[in-house]
Amino acid sequence: MRIRRWLKRRRLEKKAREKLRDAFRDTSLLAGTSLQPHHSGRSVLIDFETRDGELRLIRFGILRHPRPYAFSKQSHEVIEYYRYDIAKPRIKVEEGLNLTRLHGQDACD
Repeated sequence: MRIRRWLKRRRLEKKAREKLRDAFRDTSLLAGTSLQPHHSGRSVLIDFETRDGELRLIRFGILRHPRPYAFSKQSHEVIEYYRYDIAKPRIKVEEGLNLTRLHGQDACD
């Protein structure tokens, strides 16, 4: 039984990764977020939820190095957590953490 559950989970995880890749190709889905198609390579699958054996929600994160100003040499490490509601469909930011400031630094040069 454990092997069957593990195999089912693996299949769902593979399907979630495919859905996430497809989401980054859909510009209408990315509209209203700061995400771009080229961010797909930096996305990390965190978790997913199912209902009746079908994927309903995908949680993923992206590590960014934004600059406070376009001309600034400083950058911050920021991780953003997103949720992709497949049923609606909609991508929404759940949380953003500035890792640089979390570790007591102001910015990286």
